[in-house]
Amino acid sequence: MLSVDDIKGTWAIGCTPSKPGADQWDATDTVDLDELARATNKIVEDGADGYITLGTTAECATLTRKEWEDAVDCVLSTVNKRIPTLIGTTALGMHEIVDRMNFIRDKGADGAILGLPMWQPCTMEMAVKFYATISQAFPDLGIMCYSNPNAFRFQFPLPFWKLVAEQAPTVIAAKNAADPQLLNLDRITGGKIRFVPHVVTYYTAARISPEHSKACWTTEASMGLAPAKALMKAVQAGDWKTALEIDGELNWALQTFFPPGGIQEFASYNIQLEKIRIDEAGYSKAGPIRPPYDVIPEAYAEGARECGRRWAQLQQKYSAA
Repeated sequence: MLSVDDIKGTWAIGCTPSKPGADQWDATDTVDLDELARATNKIVEDGADGYITLGTTAECATLTRKEWEDAVDCVLSTVNKRIPTLIGTTALGMHEIVDRMNFIRDKGADGAILGLPMWQPCTMEMAVKFYATISQAFPDLGIMCYSNPNAFRFQFPLPFWKLVAEQAPTVIAAKNAADPQLLNLDRITGGKIRFVPHVVTYYTAARISPEHSKACWTTEASMGLAPAKALMKAVQAGDWKTALEIDGELNWALQTFFPPGGIQEFASYNIQLEKIRIDEAGYSKAGPIRPPYDVIPEAYAEGARECGRRWAQLQQKYSAA
């Protein structure tokens, strides 16, 4: 099973490309498996240290069960154990999640990226029991907790992490931001859980705790992995001057990506923004946006396109380097 020590380096988050017509309400069989295999293989060959898929960006929320299974099978057969791979199994209830966990285990996944059941907000007791139960049921699969307070309507407070570290030993990582509580999180979990920030907050996390900040996640991998790899290399080398310069470039690239209105506004357009910028960057082909999330103000869409263009510039720069 994966351990916390295996969560290191640059973890790419891929999308699930869609076929023409996938934006129609009556579309079926919408996953472009050929593009999914090509893009996944390219990300692996370009040096990803781990692969995560079928969370928000890879549209676990818009796929039918068969499409989800086809995408899982395609990704796992393409990666073929070259790097650790975590598959999103989040669903509305426990029984569906368990069924999905069984499926990814049978297909050879290394673990799951797993958020809380998504119908009613969980209490602390529910949330801890959920992860403890999954950990006990699947002792051979590592779990990255999808700790997104906005999506799951749960704040993931410090006591939650202490209890999860004690009761759910297979929870070895958490996908989150650069948390100012990072040192406290490390302390109360005894280092059993790797708290993994987004690439744009990775420099900040590494400055807070360079010993603990050994990994980052990047949805930008579907636009090209080179900028994130360059930042990781600089941080690992202790070259803080270069790391700060790259951090500035990454923040410049994302300057137009987030719409005004804060996290709530972004949450309503997350999938759309990701697919638009991925297509604009040209590294991989995201394809049409599946309903009901195919509505977006043109100003927001243009901001995403500009982000894609800027990231493509950085991808070209650091690929050449």
